[in-house]
Amino acid sequence: MKKTGLFFTALLAFCQSVWAHPHAFIGMKTTPLVENEQLKGFAVQWLLDEASSAEMLYDLKVAENDAKTKQAMLDEMVKNTVAEHYFSYLYDKKGNKVKYSSKPANFGMKAVGNQILYYFEFFLAKPQPLADNQLTLMIYDPTYYVSMYYDDQSAVDFRQLPAACQGLLQDQQVDDKTRQYAASLDRSQREADFSLGAQFAQKVVLQCK
Repeated sequence: MKKTGLFFTALLAFCQSVWAHPHAFIGMKTTPLVENEQLKGFAVQWLLDEASSAEMLYDLKVAENDAKTKQAMLDEMVKNTVAEHYFSYLYDKKGNKVKYSSKPANFGMKAVGNQILYYFEFFLAKPQPLADNQLTLMIYDPTYYVSMYYDDQSAVDFRQLPAACQGLLQDQQVDDKTRQYAASLDRSQREADFSLGAQFAQKVVLQCK
């Protein structure tokens, strides 16, 4: 069974012992990064749930006094996240997918109580003008093994947007049939459904005059 979305070792281990989708949960915070009225990227924070944080917390504790090992752990997480295009999908007002740079910045991870917080900034290959544009960002695991979600509107910080822009967080309208299908999936399935995550993904919309 292919698990493209499971980019943390802790999540890989956790998912072997559970059944219905999603197997794990990541609470998100996102800030659009704006410079000269152009969108240049996003700063994100991903907070793993307690169950799937447990193994990573143990590894961090073991490596507490070993800076080299801790850096190797972080480097592997960054490498896997970049390989999956940050699990982020950005579209302009014409529906064209916007490309990213492969060089994130300001990345790190730390323990927050019994949870792991992973944070970084990623950038567009070419900054996008905001004037007379609409950009839509969705961050999700395509297989929906991991539910990546915003708790509420305050989880997205729109304060860098120009006055002519409005920022919105939109929930997807998922029908009962799709929810029941997701709940029916289990670890015995050999192939992942890569269309599922997009159907549950919330949308961060930047709408500018």
